[in-house]
Amino acid sequence: MKKLNIIRRGVGWEHSVTDKMDSCKNIDGCPQPEDFGTTEADVKDYAYDKQRVLDREEERKTNLVVPGIILVMPVIIMSGFGEGTELLLGGVLAGVILMLAYFAIMKALDKRKIAGMYDKDIENYIEALERFDAERKDA
Repeated sequence: MKKLNIIRRGVGWEHSVTDKMDSCKNIDGCPQPEDFGTTEADVKDYAYDKQRVLDREEERKTNLVVPGIILVMPVIIMSGFGEGTELLLGGVLAGVILMLAYFAIMKALDKRKIAGMYDKDIENYIEALERFDAERKDA
């Protein structure tokens, strides 16, 4: 479950992680990537790759060209079979169903991509880094 919670963090997550890494690099007690069997470069690459997937999801929510085309195409196709309210409503219904299927499939692909890139060592390091940062801010 933890590996998919990252999806909810949204835009800027990569910068949050790299900023925390850079800001506490020389502070005593700050977790270091080497302590978790990874390197700073690997963590930054991992955060960058994960942020790209998160950005795709955000972009899909704002760029509605593809869903708009998917919504309209059944109406256009069904208009070739005649006229009538039933055909129009059927085309709109088919378009809505196809558009919802598009969003569901794309979200599933993004989750699968994030789950596939999951690296336990890096995730443990990021979690420790966030915990350290939160404790430092509370103190």
